[in-house]
Amino acid sequence: MKKLLILLIIIVLLIGSYFLLFQSKHTQEEVNTTNTTLEEVSAKLELGKALYYTHCASCHGENLQGQPKWKTSLDEDGHNYAPPLNGTGHTWHHSEEQLYNIIRYGLTFYNENYKGKMKGNDQLSDEDVWSILEYIKSIWPESIQKKYKTMTKH
Repeated sequence: MKKLLILLIIIVLLIGSYFLLFQSKHTQEEVNTTNTTLEEVSAKLELGKALYYTHCASCHGENLQGQPKWKTSLDEDGHNYAPPLNGTGHTWHHSEEQLYNIIRYGLTFYNENYKGKMKGNDQLSDEDVWSILEYIKSIWPESIQKKYKTMTKH
């Protein structure tokens, strides 16, 4: 039964990655201009999704929805709740470099006195962190993705 469940999860992840490619508007033209194949894009999103579920979902939610009180209150330890990463929060207002550093090193990278729960994931490789970030960005609504691309081109 456990093997069947794992197989089902893998199949769902593969199908989800296929649809994510089209949701995030990766066209063949875009892929060709970066010398990246659709299979490589799909593999990167698949890796990012798996790593997200392993390292991020416990706080930011399985659907990247964050915690309900992320804007309005603090948790029992006096820390901010995890914000949504699905485009409904403030995450997309940060540069790729900032998001990379937060995922990799935590918020202490920007505030050495930070005492919260976002400690970072320094055990991940650079490729792993970029894959998580690509997965997160692929979930954002198309309108947010367009704004982000415009914002980050400057």
